[in-house]
Order: sequence, then C-alpha cells, then structure tokens
Amino acid sequence: MAFDCTQDSGVWPWLALPAIHPILVQTINFWGSIDSGEFLGTFDPDAWTALTQVEWTCGPPDVGLPAHGVYRSQPTADPNRAHYGLTFYDDADRLVADLSGQGVTFRTRNFEGWREDAKEKLKPPAAPAFDYAPKDVVGVEAQSQSFLAPLSRGDSVATTGLITKQNGLRPNHPYIGGSGDHVNSTHMGEIGRQFGELLLGRAVRNTGGAIRFDHYVELGAPFEVDQIVESASGDSFSAGVSQNGRTCTEMTMTYRFSD
Repeated sequence: MAFDCTQDSGVWPWLALPAIHPILVQTINFWGSIDSGEFLGTFDPDAWTALTQVEWTCGPPDVGLPAHGVYRSQPTADPNRAHYGLTFYDDADRLVADLSGQGVTFRTRNFEGWREDAKEKLKPPAAPAFDYAPKDVVGVEAQSQSFLAPLSRGDSVATTGLITKQNGLRPNHPYIGGSGDHVNSTHMGEIGRQFGELLLGRAVRNTGGAIRFDHYVELGAPFEVDQIVESASGDSFSAGVSQNGRTCTEMTMTYRFSD
C-alpha cells in the first residue's frame, strides 16, 4: 500500500529533527505501521499490541523529510503475530528509511492487570536522584533530554539510564510521545544513539540497526546499558538494556561520525 506523509512539524514535532535521526525513524515506524494497519483492517485498535523486533536502514545524511512511502503486510500463520515492512522516501524519491518489524497482539491475556502487577513488583521510587550526562556529551538540545548517566569503563563498558514521564514524553520532551505505559521503541532508538556518543566520544549519525524487545522497560525506574560486542569494522556497536536484573532489550546500531 502506498501513502503520503505530512511534512508539517507543527502537527508532528519530531519532523524538526534530521530525517535519519533515530527518534524520527522509530516514530514514523510506529505511525506508519499503525495507520497502515488500521486503513487495511489488519490492526485492531481495541487490542494491546507490542513491537518485538525492528530492523532499519537509513538513506544518505542529507536526505529530506519523508514525503511518501510503501507499507507491506506479511501475513503469518499465527493471527496474534504480525510481520510488516515500511519504506519511506523524500520529495526527490531518495530513501529515508527502510524498515521491517515484528509484533504481537495480546488477545487472550489480561494485559492491564498483567502490566499493573509488573509495575507493582518493580516499585520504582517516586523521584530517584540521578546524575545525567551533560547534554553536549550525548548530543541533545537541552539537559532534560539526556537519558543516560556518564559512561563507566571498568570490568565492562556500561552506564545507567532513567526515563520518566517528566523527561521522556511530550509535552516535557519536545519530540517523543507514547502511551506512557513503558519505555517505548522510540526511546530505545535514542538510548542507542546517546550510548553510541558516550561510547565513541563523538557525535554519531544513525545509518541503521536492529532492536529486539524481550521485556518491557518501565518508566520511572533506573535501567542499565552495557556494551555487548565491539564491531571489528568500527562502524557499529551492540548494547543490552536490563532492568531489575532482567535483560529487556538488545540492539545493534550502525553509524557514521557526524561532521
């Protein structure tokens, strides 16, 4: 299915970011898949869904904002599982981002009760003290947009992070929205970029990657980010995100250094 994209940043504030910024790429992945599924009748707006895996490749650094795209639904034998593909292009028909994703629909589980139980077990403090990395070190416009602490290079290369409704969601964050139920895929893309800048000590440009989601990361509670493996080619890194002793997410990010 082909579709057009608005380029009005007054309607969609994340369009003020560069076209291949992880926040923009993961946000259009969400809206492109949800809106296309609703239009085609393959998405149930009354059921809870979760993204379980996403992979993406970005276009050139100077590509324009997404202007149009194509959605590809890939039916599976399990009606509660979904596979899809999305490709976005700018006004000059240059690639902005090519994405493929997998998700699950919770049709038989008491989702609300299950989520409340998970949050209760974690019992995050109301306002934990946290030492965020300086905004220039993680490449954000305002200190409030820093999600991670300074990097520790001990037995492992790691840091901690904390995302709350106050620093991680609109209107407090200028670009990231969401349900407010958990740390979402857009947050994870930005965690990966910020971790890359801490790890490499330079501004990095998102060129692609993959994220696997195994368990929710809760808002309002600290989490850990650890480097998993260093790329031999020097143009990618992998990291794991864990919370309360449980591995929640693993990601690989490819990059170029920003000028």
